[in-house]
Amino acid sequence: MLRSVERVLTAVVAAGVVLIVLLVSLQVVYRYAVRQPLVWSEELTTLSYQWLSFLGAALAVRHRAHFGVDFLVRRLGPAWASGLAWLGHAVVWAMGIFMIFYGLRIVESSALQMYPTLPFSVGTGYSIVPISGVLFLLMDCMVFADRRAGRLRDASHH
Repeated sequence: MLRSVERVLTAVVAAGVVLIVLLVSLQVVYRYAVRQPLVWSEELTTLSYQWLSFLGAALAVRHRAHFGVDFLVRRLGPAWASGLAWLGHAVVWAMGIFMIFYGLRIVESSALQMYPTLPFSVGTGYSIVPISGVLFLLMDCMVFADRRAGRLRDASHH
């Protein structure tokens, strides 16, 4: 099941990149060639970028692509690597839970506020925060499973 979530997440991130390129292209064409700017395109582009950033961050959790201090892990050696890996998992889980808890509060508090040019609430835009919090946890479960199965090497082994 988690592999399916990862595949869908990857496809959604790729589609998000394509969507942003198309929206920005439409913005430019309509503003300068047609001389009738699309009033909704800038807001939708910003919203799409917001969603893409959070979904991409969840995908980065899966591929361990966030900033790290692997030089420190290598210096401290294998004895510390396992403990620091667990610390990394704890940080991801703390962040994911924080995003879920406070993200739901933000969604609720902005549910009645509407975007000026889009037909849905600002809460819909903010809903990516708790969604990506859940995805952080799921993607970290996959990292943990890889580590447990020996498919993942810690930085001290590089």
